Amino acid sequence: MKTVVAACLLLLASQNALALQHHLLIVSGIGGTEAYRQQFTSQAETLMQAALDAGIARNNVLMLVAESDSANHRPADKQSLLQAVREIGTRAGIEDRVFVILIGHGNARGDSALFNLPGPDISADELGAALDLLGDRQLVVVNTASASGPFIKRLAAGNRIVITATASGQELHAPLFADFFVSAFATAGADRDKDERISMLEAFDFARLEVQRSYDSDKRLLTEHALLDDNGDGEGSLEPGEYEVDGKLADRVYLQQPRSAATGASSKLVAMLQRKQQLEQSIRDLKRQRGNMERSSYYDRLETLLIDLALLSREIRAGDS
Repeated sequence: MKTVVAACLLLLASQNALALQHHLLIVSGIGGTEAYRQQFTSQAETLMQAALDAGIARNNVLMLVAESDSANHRPADKQSLLQAVREIGTRAGIEDRVFVILIGHGNARGDSALFNLPGPDISADELGAALDLLGDRQLVVVNTASASGPFIKRLAAGNRIVITATASGQELHAPLFADFFVSAFATAGADRDKDERISMLEAFDFARLEVQRSYDSDKRLLTEHALLDDNGDGEGSLEPGEYEVDGKLADRVYLQQPRSAATGASSKLVAMLQRKQQLEQSIRDLKRQRGNMERSSYYDRLETLLIDLALLSREIRAGDS
């Protein structure tokens, strides 16, 4: 009986992992100058390659470029952007995860803001209305443009992670955030917990700290303050964290496509990876409860979880070699 139950659980785990797919939309907006055009296109292409390296299927990656000589990229005008969101909505499953990354310039409009495109720009309200059509799918939106702060308030919702390069529409200087955010997915130093994958929280923190270091090194006053919102209140946090108001969801969401039967992983490996995620989440939950537990009980439980995680990680490495 136990064997049958275990087999069923393995099959279910495999099916669940197979169902979850990542979809990525990258939009490289208008540069205005040749230097910015090259910079934005390079950042978009670097991010696209990082996504492919992370296991996202090529058919699940859409890249729109405002000013490109390549026939491989779609134009990044408002109509194409909205059409791309609709396309993702028609093919993404309800359990799938959608990433939308905007790279370029922006400007304020009253209490809101625009992302600059050839022809009509797209406003926070217009992008929000389009993304709302994706329903309850888990969504990650990153706007790396200047004056991007107002996008937080309009795009925030349950089961969403929204990141902006600035805290308001008044931070108008071209941010450094995009370059560091993109490079986080190819930089070992961004992987703080050494689990060989980069969470949205790790990428945000890496970029935020590198921006600060760059300004400090040049002895300049910081003119950009990135925000992250993942609790849906539309406020955003300058320093999110897994135990803070914002950051809990971002700490558990990765660009990397989960290992699954679709990527050639065995059902046993898929089940072990899911068990590893459960143990990691149990450790996070336990740490949040630390203040309400007896010291001895807390450390006993933590030791048990850490040992289980270490043994399981060793088994995963052995089976994956």
